[in-house]
Amino acid sequence: MFREKCREFGIVLKTHGVKGELLLKTVFEISDNYNLAGAIFIEIDGLLVPFFLEEYTLSSSQTIIVKLSGIDNKNKALHFVDCKVFVENLKANKVKSDFSTSNLVGFSVIDQNGTNLGKIFNIMDIPGNFLVTVMSGKKEILLPFNEHVLIKFNRLRKQIVLNVLPGLTDL
Repeated sequence: MFREKCREFGIVLKTHGVKGELLLKTVFEISDNYNLAGAIFIEIDGLLVPFFLEEYTLSSSQTIIVKLSGIDNKNKALHFVDCKVFVENLKANKVKSDFSTSNLVGFSVIDQNGTNLGKIFNIMDIPGNFLVTVMSGKKEILLPFNEHVLIKFNRLRKQIVLNVLPGLTDL
């Protein structure tokens, strides 16, 4: 990819976990509707090398955890620490406007312990809070959905990991 078609996205601060994930600090603020699907480019020896994203999680408005295809352990990930990260110019300015909470219908909801709670079949926009209705067998579960309970969002696998308060699924 030609450098003039790219924009600096950030820098790899450090590895994250043992599965090869990387913590990036971005050069601009990003929101949770920012679309980083596809490839990113990491500068290695002055060249921009493409890597495909398996998944990513926003940590804050300027930090993001990414999992790159083919990088599956901490030792491989260590090679990228302090490297600059680039994205295509179109991606650098693009916010995926066609993605809304209604697109979450059909996503699997998993709790912080790894338990699959079921699939989202409805989303309620109550002023100041979203509630997702999850179908677990024949039981409906109402769960809050906001940045405080969201642990991980994987659009490719259609999965959401939430921090669910104890007892909330028993109501």
